[in-house]
Amino acid sequence: MSCTDWQSRLEAYVDAELSQQERQKFLAHAAQCPECATATLALAEAKRAIRRAGQRFTATAQLRERVQANARQTDEVKTRKPHPPRLLQWPRWAMAAAAVVLLAAGLFFVSGRYHKANSLAEFADLHVANLASANPVEVVSSDKHTVKPWFQGRVPFTFDLPELQGSLFTLTGGRVTYFHQEPGAQLIFAYQRHMISAFIFRDTPQLAISQTSFSDRSTSFNLETWTQDGLRYVLVSDVNDETLSQLARLLQKR
Repeated sequence: MSCTDWQSRLEAYVDAELSQQERQKFLAHAAQCPECATATLALAEAKRAIRRAGQRFTATAQLRERVQANARQTDEVKTRKPHPPRLLQWPRWAMAAAAVVLLAAGLFFVSGRYHKANSLAEFADLHVANLASANPVEVVSSDKHTVKPWFQGRVPFTFDLPELQGSLFTLTGGRVTYFHQEPGAQLIFAYQRHMISAFIFRDTPQLAISQTSFSDRSTSFNLETWTQDGLRYVLVSDVNDETLSQLARLLQKR
């Protein structure tokens, strides 16, 4: 399929509405097309913003009661003093409150659709989009003593890297990335012909990750995550669970 054809299906990809075969074809295309990868990342970020807004502006029970009480009071006034039909005149605060209730209800529907029990889709999007970008890594090196110091001053934390000699994994470099506006490190490891992203962020509530591992056949990606020393580690790749766990153990031991 051409870029024009894929551009019309980006939303279906982000919404996880493509079949597994279609998703694999799109991922292969995005790996060679920075334009489609960038457009996909922008669309995913827009949907994340909608979900965050829906979680932030949730109408309280007290707000609903105030709106309903004001509506009842208006109805009582109309009953006591009949007058020709006219548009209901609510105070400005009541109109604003009603708008918030309606907006929150709509956003709750949208956020409920996209907020799944795991953040696999979001990290998978980062994994694909960053690797398909013009600069998949900002520091290119297999030497941990080169990669680790590069992040100093670029992310608000420090971390250690394991010795990979004798293992099947090779460090290829890293870059600064963002998740829910939180800066973090993305390390890229090579395993045979596969690439593994190791995301490291401060362990904050906005990450909202409850699982320790997850597999999604529809995306062909596996995820493993844990917390250590106040940091949240997330591994994402299309390698099998056991291979991902091997790298996780190396990172945990360091």
